[in-house]
Amino acid sequence: PDKTITLRVVKDVMKYDRTLLTAKAGSLLRIDFPNPDFMQHNLPILKPGTMEKVGEAADKLAQDPNGTRQQYVPKMPEVIAATPLVNPQGSYSLVFRLPASPGDYPFVCTFPGHWRMMNGILRVTK
Repeated sequence: PDKTITLRVVKDVMKYDRTLLTAKAGSLLRIDFPNPDFMQHNLPILKPGTMEKVGEAADKLAQDPNGTRQQYVPKMPEVIAATPLVNPQGSYSLVFRLPASPGDYPFVCTFPGHWRMMNGILRVTK
């Protein structure tokens, strides 16, 4: 990877420890994602301006029998990259190539109901 960022879940708060990450457009990014919380969380990276759309689709997965199999990550083009659900005390490293277009790419936890409080921005710069 060109850059490695650690983004942690804040224990008992349903938030990430950072709400702004930055990286260069087109670079290979690794996000280390430890989860010290008592519940599962994930980390999808979304196209700019799509947090509400993806969040609402994630909430609908709560009623879908395949929701857990999909790790509560909606299968839609607005999702650029995503971790699976990370169990309590677990960790996952997400490695992906950033888009070539600079912009503010939201990241959210799509476990049903979490996305409204548990989100931030990955600012992709030139």
